[in-house]
Amino acid sequence: IRPREYDGSHIRFVGMNPEISLRKHQVNAIAHVLYGGNALLAHEVGAGKTFEIVAAAMEMKRLGLCTKSLIVVPNHITEQWAAEWLQLYPAANTTERDFEKRNRRRLCARIATGDYDAIIIGHRIYLITALPRERQQAILQRQIDEVLLAISDAKRQKAENFTIKQMERTRKSLGARLGKLNDQSTK
Repeated sequence: IRPREYDGSHIRFVGMNPEISLRKHQVNAIAHVLYGGNALLAHEVGAGKTFEIVAAAMEMKRLGLCTKSLIVVPNHITEQWAAEWLQLYPAANTTERDFEKRNRRRLCARIATGDYDAIIIGHRIYLITALPRERQQAILQRQIDEVLLAISDAKRQKAENFTIKQMERTRKSLGARLGKLNDQSTK
């Protein structure tokens, strides 16, 4: 078994700073993010992970694969991330603003409706703005119900076993997430 290799040599980074050129491993990692469905960027320190994430997010937006990226980083480096983002894409429209309690609702509404290329927030802020547990439970339960309905439809229509097994795995995964959410104690 050999892992798939991604070649990003064909990618043209529209709007990227012409003074900066990405290395081959960075371009290939960006291709992995774009085409692989998921990716772990686990290079050593200094290998250019930040630029990989920035360029991948901008390419995904340009290609219509996402509307805006939410980048959650350690609290102490949000400004560094914003600076590096603007270094690589000088015309990018990013935000990382003050999330004081009195401004939080208005700022979240601006983020949701604004035309940003990316939102860069600290991890602490991400945890503060997470959906209430009851809402998360309702969403997961609705997804489980939809998958159960799809499974029963597939069985009635005598669909392939592979399809039914995939849906069963999805139901189990959602059930595990719901169970994990129900077991969390309030922090």
